[in-house]
Amino acid sequence: MERIHDWDRWIGTDEAGKGDYFGPLVVAGVCVDAECRDELLEMGITDGKKVSNSRVYKLAECLWKHYDHNIVVEEKMPNTYNTQYDLLKQRGENSSRMLADLHIKVIETLAKRKKVKHALVDKFPYSGDITQLLTRQDIKIVLETNAERDVAVAAASIIARERFLTGIETLSNRYEFQLPRGASHVVDAGKDFIKLNGEKSLRNVAKLHFGTTQSVLSS
Repeated sequence: MERIHDWDRWIGTDEAGKGDYFGPLVVAGVCVDAECRDELLEMGITDGKKVSNSRVYKLAECLWKHYDHNIVVEEKMPNTYNTQYDLLKQRGENSSRMLADLHIKVIETLAKRKKVKHALVDKFPYSGDITQLLTRQDIKIVLETNAERDVAVAAASIIARERFLTGIETLSNRYEFQLPRGASHVVDAGKDFIKLNGEKSLRNVAKLHFGTTQSVLSS
């Protein structure tokens, strides 16, 4: 089986916001070659979930400044996310299908732009769909658990995290209400948000299929 260390350049993808009640779902992809691999390692690129938010912003700024052509981002803000989720549910699918579609779009775009034939993706439900579709397009996919150990996936995790943080802050500013991150301890924030903005506005800031919504809407 062809392995990552045999590749001279490849795409790594990762997501952010999947487990957060508020804010967007983001998938980012970064293309890495032998030359920039060492530069990214020297920058201290690591899994974006394991460093502070301030560090995420700093590393992302550096990545965008020097490697913007190597980066692709796809995101679903909550309103669009909820609309698409409703359509998926009608087909018996769920948010993992949406996540797979975003990974596929990111990889397809970067593969065409950078003429790359290899990609590394962290395993998740429906990730097999990525392999099935993209292999037919002559893009070789490796699915691994804890793929953030790879520098391309780690760089993608930094970009995805930065875009998620920016997205949730944009929504917080729009509604003049600080939306918390995560999925636990957010019920009170959801109730307070509704008091200020109305129940209909919740779909613009939150992923409504989360069980949290039931608690938020209960009296």
